[in-house]
Amino acid sequence: MDTKNVFLIMRKEAGESLRNRWFILYTLCFSALALLVLLFSTMGGEIAGYSGFGRTAASLINLVLLFVPLIAVITGGISISQERENGTLPYLLSHPINKNEIFVGKFLGILITIWFSILLGFGLAGLGVAIRGGEGEISGYLLTIILSALLAACFLSIGFLVSVYSGKASKAIGISVFLWLFFIILGDLGIMGTTVAMDLGIKQVFVLALLNPAEVFKIASVLVLSPRFEILGPVGVYAVRTFGQQGVFYLLFSIMILWALIPLGYAYLVFTRFRKEEK
Repeated sequence: MDTKNVFLIMRKEAGESLRNRWFILYTLCFSALALLVLLFSTMGGEIAGYSGFGRTAASLINLVLLFVPLIAVITGGISISQERENGTLPYLLSHPINKNEIFVGKFLGILITIWFSILLGFGLAGLGVAIRGGEGEISGYLLTIILSALLAACFLSIGFLVSVYSGKASKAIGISVFLWLFFIILGDLGIMGTTVAMDLGIKQVFVLALLNPAEVFKIASVLVLSPRFEILGPVGVYAVRTFGQQGVFYLLFSIMILWALIPLGYAYLVFTRFRKEEK
């Protein structure tokens, strides 16, 4: 794999994303809402054990859950399917560049632009906390940023898997939106419904939560921000008592990495097979 070619593809993807009006709108909305969250989170006293950086990060968790997976899965969904539909992918492969370089370059280019949006939103909010003389350890705030970046990688990988299976961008967008609704909107409802219908125990509910990267992100984020793990409910108490607070975090972090790597690896295999069949 030629790193120069990977860098060229990465720069091309990043440049196109930064010029895309929808991506610009998403970045502006995320940053504006992050500042709005900062405004409300600094009102009043300490809430639920959070203060300063910790309370701002806790307030941003729901914002991240709403925005980051949506833009990541949709952008990933159209990354390859759109170029296949437009016929630009075969043209790109006619140049002295192989499919490995295209796939890796496209993924990294899109991921970097999403990370830029996340850093901008968190950076503005963090700067506001610092200017206001906010208290609390900044380490939890930084860990929340890292988890948010990892969440973006998870859903971008899922989007790439959708993209290699979709021949048209419109189909990829439809599937991507459905997956976003499934993981984010229906995630908690699905777990609660399955728990009631099948009369699951605490252990089974915890395992079920691990099957959703958004739930994993939410649990991990709360754990790094507050020692009061009981706010996660019986599942959080069970997890911490079983694995320990650090053990649970490392487990959740590892699962998020798997969520980022497994769909991406499978998408790469499908992409490779598609190119071989086309030849």
